[in-house]
Amino acid sequence: MKHTLPLLLLFLCRQLPAQNQTSVEWLPQLSFDYRFNERLSANVNTFLEIQSLEKREGEKAQTGFNPQTFNLQAGLAYQWTTILNLSIGYQFGWRDLDEEKKDLEHRSLQQLSGAYSFGKYRLRARFRTEQRYFKQDNYQAAHRWRLRPSLDFPLQGERLDPGETYLNTQWEFLSNVFEDDALRLAEQRAYSGIGWLLFNGYRIETGLEYRSRRNTAGNGFRRRVFWRVNFTFR
Repeated sequence: MKHTLPLLLLFLCRQLPAQNQTSVEWLPQLSFDYRFNERLSANVNTFLEIQSLEKREGEKAQTGFNPQTFNLQAGLAYQWTTILNLSIGYQFGWRDLDEEKKDLEHRSLQQLSGAYSFGKYRLRARFRTEQRYFKQDNYQAAHRWRLRPSLDFPLQGERLDPGETYLNTQWEFLSNVFEDDALRLAEQRAYSGIGWLLFNGYRIETGLEYRSRRNTAGNGFRRRVFWRVNFTFR
């Protein structure tokens, strides 16, 4: 297993011809969930994007340990029905950490999500609207919409018990809907990971995420491969 992820990262990078820029990054995450009652809950999530390899077209690949973005997110969720969930949140981002001139981001978000189980499989869908405010843009709002279907299921038996593993797969579409060429410049993300339910709701999950979008100029693509590691506790 320890040799599989590096080989897969190398394979993905070699499958990306004719791109402007490709990077391999690490995405450690830490999440805390707290439930007030059966309907109302809170979540705090923090994650750091660390770039370890960057390859620009026509240039030699650069390697190193380069933190890119630090994010801290907090939100409230309300279980509207047995299937639907409503949530709001705020996210602070400290961006371009490897650059001399750093940037700040404030983000507000609103989300509608749903989950439906059939057998041991759980199908989920999430629609999120975001308003992003960057310091370098004088904090003018940039509106982004996100749609993410996902599927997860236990790898042993019909239900997930402590000490057992599960598979989580996701696909996400992100678009700055009110900007020119919003669909053509939209970003797509695909993720697949394996998680372990430890005890008392504690979880650890790791997997690979692939992100792709056209550059703003429309000439070529920006492609990123992430190794995600997430620890959740309650």
